[in-house]
Amino acid sequence: MKQVCKLLLLSCVGASLAHAQGSVEGEKWRITSSMQMAGMSMPGMSSEICKQPGEDTAPIKTEENCQIYDMKRDGNVQSFKMRCTGKDPVEGSAQFTYLGSDRYQGKMEMTTQGETMVMSYEGQKLGKCDGGEMNLQAKKMIAEGERQQKLAEQQMIENCHKEAAKAEGPGFLAMCKDPADQRTYCEAIRSHDKFQRLAEQERRNANWAAHDPNNLNGKPLTHSARICGFGVEKEREGLCLTAEQSGKLDFIATECPTQAAGIAAAQCAGRRYTAIAERYRNFCSQYASNQAQAEQQQAETPMDKTKGLFNKGKKALGGLFNN
Repeated sequence: MKQVCKLLLLSCVGASLAHAQGSVEGEKWRITSSMQMAGMSMPGMSSEICKQPGEDTAPIKTEENCQIYDMKRDGNVQSFKMRCTGKDPVEGSAQFTYLGSDRYQGKMEMTTQGETMVMSYEGQKLGKCDGGEMNLQAKKMIAEGERQQKLAEQQMIENCHKEAAKAEGPGFLAMCKDPADQRTYCEAIRSHDKFQRLAEQERRNANWAAHDPNNLNGKPLTHSARICGFGVEKEREGLCLTAEQSGKLDFIATECPTQAAGIAAAQCAGRRYTAIAERYRNFCSQYASNQAQAEQQQAETPMDKTKGLFNKGKKALGGLFNN
């Protein structure tokens, strides 16, 4: 992944040095690039380059194990594909649109380990330059490129720490290589709240995940358990045992059906809402809602689902609250 991140810098600095020799007057351009992946955004970075007059080919340079191929030009649109080999193989494609003679925009989409990274570029012509001028500033530009790379890497580290603590899904781990982030994430998702959130997300994504089983965000709990080395059902069982004592009744309502039915029978059934112990009121409402949704999902036709939802919900609530 580090090799892909460097493209943001190599595309600017590398092209600058390619035109740094000689004294032919050229065009000075500012290239701004940014990146998004797995819900995280890298701050935009800018660099200035000197291009030969009239050259409008997008300045892209890759590392040794990356190959650019299938380059095409159709009117003002240029496209190409890229493939990187090695520890973290990457496949990608790009498209650049030239908006007149002094501006272009483009995007590169890179896929690695089931995650997609989107890098956006924008070029703006600033004026004139020459090879001699750029030769004198080459070292300065390399130093600036390295500085920006360090800033970007530090930002990535900070983002990884935040995403690990939030534990909203395993997708970010494709970009975050610090073992400490994975440990933080794995510890977090074994708590009642975060386990429940991932479980609910996985249930909502059931249809999507069936069509794209390799996407980490489609089945976040299943993939997280595999990454972190625990069994989903065994972990759920352990959390159910401690949920009531920990006051995590919402967890029981959604993740522990047998336990939830027992609590509902003892604390909810046959009682009006105001007669239910305050501790169990939210649980009883959540349990009744879950029961109504479960009955809705078992309806035979879409029309039955729509027609019967109100009555089923009322029946579930009435059975619990004696209304």
